[in-house]
Amino acid sequence: MPRRIGLPSLYLAAAAATAVTTAIPLAMAPASGIASRPPVTEPTRPYIVTVRDRAGARDLVGEMRWRVRRFYTSALPGFATVLTASELAELSADPRVLAIEPDREIHPMPITTSALPHAPRAARATGKGVTVFIVDSGVTHGRTGNSGRTGTFHSEDLRMSGHTGNLRVSHGFGDRLWWAFDATGRTGEDCGGHGTRVARAIAGRSHGVAPQADVASVRVLGCGGSGSLSDALAGLDWVRRHARGPAVANLSLDGADSPALRTAMARLARSGVFVVAATDAGRCRLSPTGETYSARAPRLAGAAARYLELHPAANPSVLASWLKCAATRDTIRQNPSRALRTGRP
Repeated sequence: MPRRIGLPSLYLAAAAATAVTTAIPLAMAPASGIASRPPVTEPTRPYIVTVRDRAGARDLVGEMRWRVRRFYTSALPGFATVLTASELAELSADPRVLAIEPDREIHPMPITTSALPHAPRAARATGKGVTVFIVDSGVTHGRTGNSGRTGTFHSEDLRMSGHTGNLRVSHGFGDRLWWAFDATGRTGEDCGGHGTRVARAIAGRSHGVAPQADVASVRVLGCGGSGSLSDALAGLDWVRRHARGPAVANLSLDGADSPALRTAMARLARSGVFVVAATDAGRCRLSPTGETYSARAPRLAGAAARYLELHPAANPSVLASWLKCAATRDTIRQNPSRALRTGRP
């Protein structure tokens, strides 16, 4: 179950539902087709299946339910499963199926924490009241250990504790941090360090762009630093189902070339969540479907949280129109009033 650390009570019901977010509906009865076949004896491989609509996805999951690993209902109509070569060919020919792609390993992207050129100066804005969903390796609230212990410790976060030689790590999130969802089945805390560094760049008390934004840990990477595409989709599916109020989602992962992940991000953006994804290109790019891509993804996520504090009703397309993505600079234009009135820059 997720561990709530102080976000508003509207998330309590969402937290209670986390354990079954991508569970397969047990009441589904198997229909004819693949589920009625003898046990599989030939090799299988993992795949992501995108279906044309929810009804089709539900029917297909009913036919294949004991072989389905993840069932997506919000960010993507589809599921993650394992298939033999002959099953792949048959499912690819099914008119209910839109696309099939291999499930694969994903990895964290390098974090660029340098300040944005011409960074936005929003008076009084600190991101307060905005939730930033960190879809990554988890977020660490703080831990204490022996000074000789190795770990993801950074000099700006360390302070001596008494005379015992222990070091207390505090990333400055306080009760703003919430362990929302963990696709790996753990607690949501970060054992690799990447997600915590992303969260600190966005909302850390000392160094974050939006130091009062709430932080929701959506863990999709394991302790080894990698994860699966199917788990990343499960994280986005959870955010799409439960996000309320002004919200930003940051994905500093390398899966942006996945059609299924792009579809999930686009659906999340259309639901009202501003989505920022990392890229290794220097320039910022706005997708026609509403996601923003940048090598400075955490900085843009923090800037978006500051903007949304002042304009909580702004939808992602309006906010994106004010993110000026040129070859040499990423910025939010200074006078948002016209865009908020007209929906145009």
